[in-house]
This record gives sequence, structure tokens and C-alpha cells, in this order.
Amino acid sequence: MKHRAEGVERRNFILAGIVLFFVLSAPSAGLCTEEKGFTLNLWPLFKYQGDSEGSRSKLRILGPLIYRRKGAEGEEFALRPLFYWIKDSKENSLIVEYLYPLGKFKREDGYTRNYIVPFTTLRDEQGEEGRENNFSLFLYFRGQAEEGERYWGVFPLYGQLVGRFGRDRIRFFLWPIYSDVSDEGAYIWTFLWPILSRTRGGGKKAFRVWPLWGYKEEEHISRTDFVLWPFFTRRVGDLDTDDPEREYFLFPLYRGVRSKRARQVAILWPFFRYAVDERYGYKRWDAPWPFISFSRAEKMRRVMLFPLYHSKEVPGDRTRWILWPLYQSWDDQFGNQREVVRRYLLVNRIKTVFNDKGEVTSKQVSIWPFFRYTREGDEVKLYLLNLIPLRYEGFERNWAPLYTVFRYERRASRKKWDVLWGLYERGDPWD
Repeated sequence: MKHRAEGVERRNFILAGIVLFFVLSAPSAGLCTEEKGFTLNLWPLFKYQGDSEGSRSKLRILGPLIYRRKGAEGEEFALRPLFYWIKDSKENSLIVEYLYPLGKFKREDGYTRNYIVPFTTLRDEQGEEGRENNFSLFLYFRGQAEEGERYWGVFPLYGQLVGRFGRDRIRFFLWPIYSDVSDEGAYIWTFLWPILSRTRGGGKKAFRVWPLWGYKEEEHISRTDFVLWPFFTRRVGDLDTDDPEREYFLFPLYRGVRSKRARQVAILWPFFRYAVDERYGYKRWDAPWPFISFSRAEKMRRVMLFPLYHSKEVPGDRTRWILWPLYQSWDDQFGNQREVVRRYLLVNRIKTVFNDKGEVTSKQVSIWPFFRYTREGDEVKLYLLNLIPLRYEGFERNWAPLYTVFRYERRASRKKWDVLWGLYERGDPWD
């Protein structure tokens, strides 16, 4: 009994020590009331900050897992990485992300979009001619075109779509048994897709019994014929110009393209090719592609010896890589700005932007998996670690805080530090 009592006393002592450590470990630990507000810090279990007026507050539970912020500019709530809710009062917008990037809801300026991959999608948008929306849940879909016409369907049993996928109207019944498409005056009927199809109207004609034989013609512009696709193909294009183009394709042995001022010959396409275009002073040799390729024009030079070396130069733009994917670089001119990007092993990236005087205006450094650094004018940010090297707002909100163990931000003379999700924190919490 005596030994059991001593064991209980020892466990109670250890438990009290752990609680005391949580309360006193952080520099701002415990209960603190100041002119700037109120802070209760029980790191890493709980941290609450509120201003003296009660209009702004921050709450963190279990480090970065649960987060809530409230202020005049809006509100945020996170249960990382499962759920994130953010409301922006200034922009009058709402974003809800769930299991990002699989699910997201966004509403702003008359536009609403929602999706949960691969189950459902929703889009509602105010267009120039009216309101357009569409919704899908598994195989069921419905929507309304911008002109007000409604449509619906259950794929593949029956349905129609209006103004979707770049077509005026799409209808289907027991797809792929039957479907028809109307677009810009042309009507396409398809039976047992993609085998039997016929097109008429809008200056277009086509018919195919795939893969045996077929043709497609756009009046006074082009015509394509095939026999035993993809082995025998013939095409005539640019008929509305003074330099029509003719192409013959015997897959994969030979492909030839010829016009008055251009020609191209490929043997065992796409591996061996020679092309020339007198209009632009263009020549290209592939032997074999993609390992050895040379091309040049009046204002372009390109050399590729994959994977050893690649270089392409055009006015205001230069691309180069050495021992791909070990090193890649891009040097581009955009108006008065010059942008230089270097990549190492694909995921490590350094981007520098110069003004017309050659001065650095911004810099981004991302070294996986260690850190990322950005500087835009007088604003500087440094984060450790960098486990997911993707710079999308959704990843920044849902995933990056889980592994960012150190955060430093500086804007003009204002600085902010955060180590281990509030263990050590300095700076204005509302900045």
C-alpha cells in the first residue's frame, strides 16, 4: 500500500509539472491584460488574444489545427486540414474549403462556384445577357443558359446541355448509342460514338464510318479525308488564301506537308523531321525527337540535346536548361520589367524581378523542404519549413500552417515573429 501511494503521488507530481510547463513555457504565457488587449496563452493547447475594444480576436487550439480570427475586415475559422471558412467584409466574399483541394465553395460579386471532386459541381454567374448556372451530382446534371433556357439530364440515359463545352446545344440518348450537337449553324448526328457520324450546315460537311473511312470539309477553307484511321490521312487547308497547304500522312512511316513557301517531311513520325518556312526564315531538324532537335528563324534560335542541354532565344525571352531536371532558367521581358526564374530539381525555385533601371523590385526563394522567402518592396516574409512547394492560396490556408514552424514578417518598420505556433510570438497580432 505504501508503494502504491508513492506511485500515485509521483504521477500527480509529474502531471502538475507538465501543466505548469504549458502555462509558463511561452514568453507571453498565462493571463495577461494590457492596454492593447487581453491574452491567455496555454501553449500548445490554447491561445486567445483580444483587443481592448472587443472588436478583434484570435483563437488557436492545438497549435495550427483549430484557428479562429474575427475583425472589422472579416472572419476566419479553420479545422486544418479538413475545413476552412473565410468571410471578407470589404470584398463581400465568402470562401469555404473542405478537404482542399478536393472541395471548395466561393461566392463573390454575383459569382458562385462549388465543387467536391468527383461528386458534385455548382456554378452560378451573372453574365452580360442574363444569369447562367449549372449543377451536377454524380450522373445527374441541370442548368440554365445565359439566355434563360433550362436543361437537365442523367448521363448516359438522357439529357441535353445548352451553351456548354463550346457548343450551342448537345443532346444524347443512351450514349454512346445516339447524340447530336448543334454549333454555329452546323448539326452533327452521331450513332454508336465514335463510329458513325454525319455533319451538315454552317458551311460544313462531314461523314465517317470510323475507323474505315471518313471526311470533314469546311467550305472554301479545308478538307480532311482518312482511310483506316490513323494509317492513311490527307488534308488540304488554307484554301481561302493564296498559299494553300497539302498534307499526306502514312502513319507512322511518312508525313509530308507542302505549300508554295513551306514544306515539311517526317520519317517515322514524330522522331525524324525536317521543316522549312520561307515566310519566317524558319528551319527545323529533329533526329530523333525529342533527343536531338535544332530550329531557327529570323528572330529565334533553339537547340535541344535532351537531357543534356536546351536553349531557346527570341526577342525578350530566353529559356535554358542543363542536365534536365537539374537546372532550368527563364529570362523574360514584360514591358519595363524583367523576370528571371531559376529552378533546381523542379521544386526549388528562385524568382527575381527587375525594373527598367536594373534594380530588384521583388524576389522569391523556395528551397524544398526547408524554407521559402519573399520580398515585395518593403515587405519581407520568411517561413520554415516548406514541405508542399505549391503557391496557391488554398494550400497556404489549409496545409502550410501545419508544417510552418517559424514565421517572420516585416513591413516597413513593423516586424512579426512566430515560433512553433505561438510558443514565441512578437509583433502586432492584428497586423
